Amino acid sequence: MRMLRRLISSAALAGLILAGFVLAGTSLVASAQTLKIGVFGPLSGDAAAMGQSARDAIEFAIAEKNAAGGIRGKKLEAVYADDAGKPEEAVNVAKRLISRDEVLITIGSISSPASLAASQVSRQSETAQIVIAGTAQRITTQGNKWVFRSPVPDTKLVGDLADFIHEKFPKVKKFAFLYVNDDFGRGGFEAFKLAGQKYGFEIVADERYTRGDIDFTAQLGHIKASPAEAMVEWSRYAEAALVAKQYAQSGINLVRFGSDGVASPKYIELGGTAVNGVYFTTHFSPATGAGIPAAKVFMEKYQKALGKVPDAYAAEGYDAATLAIMAIEKAGKEDRAAIRDTLAGLSFESVRGPFKFDEKGDPLLVTHVVKIVDGKETNARDMAVQN
Repeated sequence: MRMLRRLISSAALAGLILAGFVLAGTSLVASAQTLKIGVFGPLSGDAAAMGQSARDAIEFAIAEKNAAGGIRGKKLEAVYADDAGKPEEAVNVAKRLISRDEVLITIGSISSPASLAASQVSRQSETAQIVIAGTAQRITTQGNKWVFRSPVPDTKLVGDLADFIHEKFPKVKKFAFLYVNDDFGRGGFEAFKLAGQKYGFEIVADERYTRGDIDFTAQLGHIKASPAEAMVEWSRYAEAALVAKQYAQSGINLVRFGSDGVASPKYIELGGTAVNGVYFTTHFSPATGAGIPAAKVFMEKYQKALGKVPDAYAAEGYDAATLAIMAIEKAGKEDRAAIRDTLAGLSFESVRGPFKFDEKGDPLLVTHVVKIVDGKETNARDMAVQN
C-alpha cells in the first residue's frame, strides 16, 4: 500500500483544477491542469465489493501513468461517483460527471441496468463510455457509437459456458435456470437457451427472483422437484451466496454453474463451504491468468502495491482505465469526439489477453471458467471430462 500511496500522492501534486467549461452542443472541453476521467459504479449497496475492486484498479492504473509523467505534461485525475447499482442514479451521476466535472471520458458502470441507463447520457453528451462489467448484449446493440465495453457480452460469455458444459459434462442435457429478473439475469437466461440449442440442452425449470430478495426456498423447491441434471444461476455475489446456503440446506444435489456476477472474493467469503463445487464463467481469475504475460505482471505489481490479489472486476477496471488513458494520449488533444474515435481503433495486450473492439464496441477475448475447490478458485478448463 505504501507504493500505491506514493504513486497517488504524486498525482495529487498537480495542484488545483482550473475552472473549465463545456461548449453547448460540442465535444470540446476547456483546457485544465488535470485530465479528468469520470468513474461511476456501486460503492454502496449489494454490489459495493465489485465497485470498490474496480475503483482500486483504476486508481492504480492512473497512479502508474502519473508517476511516469502523465500526458502532455498534465496529470490524470479520476473523479468518482457512487451509483449504488441503480439505473436512475447512474443517469444522475453520469450527467454530473460530464456537465459539472467536465470529464473527457467515463468508465462505468458495473451492473447492466445501470450501464445501459447511463449510455443514453453518453450518447446525448457525445462522451465515450467504457462499461466495466455490464454484460447485457443490448448495451452495445442500440446503435450508440459512444458506448464501449471492457467485458465480453453475455452472449459470448454464455456461449463459452455452454461449450464448456458440453465438453466436460457430455451427458448433462436437462437444466434448471435460476436468475435475477433484470437485464443482467434475463440476458444470461436467453443467451443460454440459444447457445444450448446446438447441444440439445433443455430448460426444465425456469425460476427467477427480484433483485434484493433473500428467500429462495420456493424457487429451489421447484428446481428440486424438476428432472434437472444441473443448475445454472445468473446472480450477483450477494444474492448468489444466499442461494448457495439455501441450496445446501435443500438437499438438492446437482452440478452447479454460475455467472460472472459471482467472480468476487466476496462470494466465497459470504457463501463459505456452500459455494464449494460451483463452476462459474468469468472474464479473469488469478487461477486462469498464469498463461497471459500481461496478467502475470499485473498480478505481481498489484499485489505488491495493494497487498491483495486482483479479482475479475479489478482486471476489467484496470483494462478500462488503460484504454481510457491510451485514448486520451493518442487523440493528441482534449476533445471528446477525438478521444472516442481513437478509442474505437485501439488494440493492446490487456491483462486478459490481446484486446481489440469489434464494430459494436465489444472486446474480442476468450473467457475463463473457474471451479471453487476448498474455498479457492481453480482453472476448470484443466479438469478431466466428467462422465
